[in-house]
Amino acid sequence: MKKYIPILFLIFQVSFAQEKNIPKDQMKSIRYEYNWKEEEEFLIINYRFPQDYCPYENYTELERTYNWLNNKVYSKVDMTNIRNIFIYDDKLAAKPILDNTTHYDDIGRYFLKNFFDKKGSCIGLLIINKKGAYKSIIGEYSSKDINNLTEALKIK
Repeated sequence: MKKYIPILFLIFQVSFAQEKNIPKDQMKSIRYEYNWKEEEEFLIINYRFPQDYCPYENYTELERTYNWLNNKVYSKVDMTNIRNIFIYDDKLAAKPILDNTTHYDDIGRYFLKNFFDKKGSCIGLLIINKKGAYKSIIGEYSSKDINNLTEALKIK
């Protein structure tokens, strides 16, 4: 039994050391639907959860929240070769801000189903590199979080 423990430990370590990746067919769809150009190294998704997931009304003052994030968070991030978008689960509640340029609805609830299906949350962050590797945060985030995640996802 003792000789199997190191093997099990190695298998356990490898399974947690693997990077999370989005399949190529899904990457192609994301690039198309959200206008993510090939030359852009990262796609940053600022995600707004469904209203019934959040303990407070999270669809009021969307424009104000967007401006605050740009002025207080993204102003401290080097946005060179980065596409930054805002995706909303509730298309009707977000309708006044949706422009399909910077603000999008979550088509088919793809991001909710695959990255953000956690009740009790209101916002989230997903950063994807051009190879499909990604990292996410559920809850509030800062410019330091964004810088750390993009640095960790840089392709070497």
